[in-house]
Amino acid sequence: MRIRGRDENGDILPVLGPADLVSGGEAVALLVKDRLTMYTGEWWENPEWGCDILERIRNSRITEADLAAVSSALSAYIRETAGVADVQDVRCEMSGRAIRWSCMVMTKEGASNVVFSAVY
Repeated sequence: MRIRGRDENGDILPVLGPADLVSGGEAVALLVKDRLTMYTGEWWENPEWGCDILERIRNSRITEADLAAVSSALSAYIRETAGVADVQDVRCEMSGRAIRWSCMVMTKEGASNVVFSAVY
């Protein structure tokens, strides 16, 4: 898998040649991060795509007791990502109205750490 790289703000970088593309485990991790930040219906080309758990987080009050279910749903969603062989070392914590979810994404090319935060 080869995809466009991102800058420190998460914006897609221009590609002037093959060397500008990101590949391997890093590319899969970027794809995972992209999928985690896309709400269902946000992409005009395929409105069914997106992370529906984000909608549930945004539309309801999440408590510490809900974290296991949120973490499980996010892990299952990420396992459906192209190139992901497994999701390990999952951690989910809450601080005020923010949820922080992290994991190690296992790919054929290696492992990459993914961290996702959402404020609801």
